[in-house]
Amino acid sequence: MSFIPKTDLFIVTSALRTGIGVIDEQTRLNQTIEGLKSLRKAAPDAIIMWVDASSRMVDEATITQVTQYCDKSINFFGDEDLMSLANAGLKSQAEITLLFKTLNIIKQHPELQKMMAGVRRVFKLSGRTNMLEGYDPKEYDDLYGKYVFKKRIPSWLPPQKQLESGCDHLYITRMYSFCMSLFDDYYATLPLIYRKIGEFNIDTEHSHFASIDKSKVVEFDNLYCQGMLAGNGQVEVY
Repeated sequence: MSFIPKTDLFIVTSALRTGIGVIDEQTRLNQTIEGLKSLRKAAPDAIIMWVDASSRMVDEATITQVTQYCDKSINFFGDEDLMSLANAGLKSQAEITLLFKTLNIIKQHPELQKMMAGVRRVFKLSGRTNMLEGYDPKEYDDLYGKYVFKKRIPSWLPPQKQLESGCDHLYITRMYSFCMSLFDDYYATLPLIYRKIGEFNIDTEHSHFASIDKSKVVEFDNLYCQGMLAGNGQVEVY
């Protein structure tokens, strides 16, 4: 009888201390912890990996507060690439670089490779996101070889830029996932997503839509999560 992976991995991206946005650091910490608690409740059997790319040092006591709700954690403070992008205010490029570096570590670390043998899907979840009632891991059964995004949203870019970039829609990137069989596909696509962000001056959400093979995408009406936008403090439900 063959072994069938059944575990989901949630990569929770974070920046506890950053100069971007209107949310103060204590609120960011509180929201991060609440989000992780809600994730653990919604997906009790999942592996939670918290990856933080703060542009300013976070003390050990604060890190301990957060990591008690996680199975794995990676602290990218001091990473030259991420610090340069953060200091330049290049949020989308920083997010893609953080994901690329995280997946690269997973690919190379023997302990993490062993852990991944039991993983069926990898979820990317932005920090400070609360899972809502209605989330059901079983909705992701029978989605081998598929990405899952929230249903595409029409672009607000000028028509000419939509035409040039191939971005007449966008994919929300607060939460999305891919089958473990697509791990290398997504890893190889991230540099393309990064290049298009710079080439067409678009955000990561437009670039994901333009770069990922739509034949491999399933779109859900609801993801059952909500989060506060760092730029203006507005809460959105997905």
